Amino acid sequence: MDAKPPGAPSRDDVAALARDLVDRLNAVAVSTSSGLDRPAAGAPAPETPGRPVDFGGPRAILENGSRFVSPYLPAEARMRGAKAVLLRILRIVTRDQTVFNSAALEALRGAFDVAEAGFRDSARAVAEVRGEAVRRSEEALRAALEALRDSVGREASARDALGAEVVSTQERVGALETDRDLAAERAARKAEADAEARAAETKRLDRAEDGLRQLRLEWTAVRSELGAARPAPAGTPGPASPAVPAPDDPLRAGLYMNFEEAFRGSEEEIRARQQADVARFRGVPGPVVDLGCGRGEFLEALTAAGLEAAGCDANPVMAARAREKGLDVAPADLFEWLAGLRDASLGGVTAYQVVEHLPTARLFDLVELAARKLAPGGRVLFETVNPESVYAMKWFWMDLTHVRPVPAPSLAQLLTGCGFRDVEVDWRSPVPASEALPASAQADPAFAPIARLLFAPQDYAVTGLK
Repeated sequence: MDAKPPGAPSRDDVAALARDLVDRLNAVAVSTSSGLDRPAAGAPAPETPGRPVDFGGPRAILENGSRFVSPYLPAEARMRGAKAVLLRILRIVTRDQTVFNSAALEALRGAFDVAEAGFRDSARAVAEVRGEAVRRSEEALRAALEALRDSVGREASARDALGAEVVSTQERVGALETDRDLAAERAARKAEADAEARAAETKRLDRAEDGLRQLRLEWTAVRSELGAARPAPAGTPGPASPAVPAPDDPLRAGLYMNFEEAFRGSEEEIRARQQADVARFRGVPGPVVDLGCGRGEFLEALTAAGLEAAGCDANPVMAARAREKGLDVAPADLFEWLAGLRDASLGGVTAYQVVEHLPTARLFDLVELAARKLAPGGRVLFETVNPESVYAMKWFWMDLTHVRPVPAPSLAQLLTGCGFRDVEVDWRSPVPASEALPASAQADPAFAPIARLLFAPQDYAVTGLK
């Protein structure tokens, strides 16, 4: 007897049917539980949502197998009769199996029915979920698009407002720049007008100052001429004393020359100190005369520089010493000698260490006479001891012919009052470092005033232009 009737499903068919059923049920469960068409990891891709699951194949197999619930003999089976008798005999034994087979068949049919209904419900639920998701997505998309449109509209409005503000700001900036340019132009015109007014005022003041200076020069010349022409009162001595004692005085001549050597310095020292003054007289409108020229150190420097120079000295020994050098020096009183020169004929008048030998009145006479003899643009230079230096005053009275010290401000004011311009004071002959305060002490604010009082420069020179 055959174990399986022809056309009956094999065990492999039943197992494949069971596996296919389980896979389909798992796919439906995954799709239903997630609400998405996304398969679980390792699971096969689910059916397309909305499309019914096809159980036709499994049902065909099941219906084909239902014919073999009980033993069955095909008509063409060999020894069919004997086998039929045998089946009837064995019916008592296979009855329970037949019942079981029938029950299993019905169970499978029911399972298929339930599965199909579940699949239909699941497909409908998936379709509803998908539809709801699509609806919500569309609503969210529409809301996002509407919000985007609103944002774009607001941005466009803001951009338009900003553009209008930029245009307005540019207009305001343009107006401000125009106002600034107008204000700058007005300020420039006002500054130009002010500058012109200041220049005109400066010119007017310069003319007034120049006129005043000319008046001072004229008055100086008048005073000098009146003084020279005025006869001496009866019973008064003759002309004022010269800068040095009379010829019969024992300090005259050679003895005074010894004083020069002892207290003023050697010829080399004097020449070195006076060398810097030569540059002041380059280009002056006439010869330079040195009053009280002594041994002629400055005349030597002027001559070496190619400048025309002459001088005088009341000390005949010194005048002779200067003449031995080939210098144009007259042994004469400086007032008489200077008065004999033509007015406005000199380019420079100098007097080194002379004014301290003169009484006040004669100092006035000297400045006035120098103003008369200088040509316009000529320069005057008077050097003397600095009375503001205690160190220098220690040596001042060593020279017995000194009459009185002359402060620099007083001599500068005298030149200014007599009409000279560009009056300057040049401090010179610093105290030797070995005898002055140390530099650290001079820089100390506590000692600086004392240093200026005790150790100020020993000499000064006042210069001015006619």
